[in-house]
Amino acid sequence: MDLAHTRLGARGDRWSTGRGVLDVRTPASDVVTRRLEGYASLDLIEPAIRHLETLVEAGVLPVVFDDFELGTGYDSDVRARLTAWHLRNPGKLKEVHILVRPGLVAMGVTVANLATGGRFNVYTDRSAFEWALAGVLTTRITAGPASSVRAPSLR
Repeated sequence: MDLAHTRLGARGDRWSTGRGVLDVRTPASDVVTRRLEGYASLDLIEPAIRHLETLVEAGVLPVVFDDFELGTGYDSDVRARLTAWHLRNPGKLKEVHILVRPGLVAMGVTVANLATGGRFNVYTDRSAFEWALAGVLTTRITAGPASSVRAPSLR
């Protein structure tokens, strides 16, 4: 296993192998973004699964955005492991959004989505995926007590 780890600031990590790179970020306490470039092996995705499990164990209901558009392929055990995790953990994720381009990764996501009963929102249009992510993050940024959005006093 040639897995390397790099910290990406306070809210992100990068795992890489000779064949692929996976960035995992938590831009809000309940929002997880994962971006895959290249080939996904089981050792590459295990840290991302552990990250989700840590959030779920802490009582968080994450919204996950997987940008797999630049994914070129995956080991068959990757799809099996991810599908099994979703089947064992129904209701532990609020939403799952996945961006793919036509090809092998898209076929794998389609099979996994069918196996899990259509739990994933799958996109082939980057702008639609980005708008969904922006909408979720905007909600997190603007949420808060009513007093935080009051107009300043003019006195």
